[in-house]
Formats: sequence, structure tokens, C-alpha cells
Amino acid sequence: MERAIIAFRNDTVDDFNNLLVERMPAAEHSFEAANYMDIRENAAVAEPFAVEYLQSISLALLLAACLQLKIGELIILLRNLGSCKGRCNSIRMRVSGIRHNCMDVAMGKRFDEKVCLLPRIKLTTSDEELPFILQHTQFPICLCNAITVNKSQDQS
Repeated sequence: MERAIIAFRNDTVDDFNNLLVERMPAAEHSFEAANYMDIRENAAVAEPFAVEYLQSISLALLLAACLQLKIGELIILLRNLGSCKGRCNSIRMRVSGIRHNCMDVAMGKRFDEKVCLLPRIKLTTSDEELPFILQHTQFPICLCNAITVNKSQDQS
């Protein structure tokens, strides 16, 4: 059974997960988040921001701006996508296939019981968080070779 390394900070977790992804022998797939900025009429910002700035915004609501994935990688689901189908927040899965806008994942105790598709989802920030509304589209997952203490609460 795979065990996750538990850490306190997200940057430590990200560094460790990226290191393990580099060491896996499979082909690496990179997924950049699709961002759309909606500037309100009364906003002080009149011109769009650079793509690099939009990718660097890190809020608790938003998902990772760039995902590096390989087939066989362990992931954890960050949003509820259908509790009746078992796709609940904090469930561990294994990537079994990768496409542009969806991925095949295996669920279950040994990751062989159920295979389902995970789509990219759209999240939108509120008025209080940024001076504009940001629509962020990305897969609702993160790697789980290393996870934070908070994400490890529901794991056995």
C-alpha cells in the first residue's frame, strides 16, 4: 500500500510531488489552467493583466495553475463531482488515462474497482478577493504522494 508523506506547507508538498513526478518513467503531460478575466465597469483596472500574472494568483478557492501528470500517478480529488458515484472531496485515485479536457481515473481500495472520467471544472472568484472576477478552468485534483496535514485528515 502506498503511503503519503505528510507536510505542513503547500510549497513543501508541491516540491516533493514534482520531484517524484520527474522520477517516474512514463511520459509527462502538462496542463495549464485556462483563465478568463472579467473586468467590471466600475473597476480601477482598465486593461487586462498578463497571462503570467493570472497563472501566479494563488487563492484557496483556485486550483493549481499548472499540473504535471503521468499515467499511474496517485491523485486526490479536491471538489465533490458526484457523491452518488463516489467522486467525493478527498478521495484518492490513480490516473489511468489522460486526454486534453478529461482524464480516466481508477478508484477503489486497490484502484481497480471503478474507472471514471474527471473533467476540467470552472471556478470563479468573488468580488472581495480580487479587483476583477477571475474564471479559472482546471482539473480539480492535486498529486498525493505528499499531502498537507489538513488534506490528510480523512485519509486512513
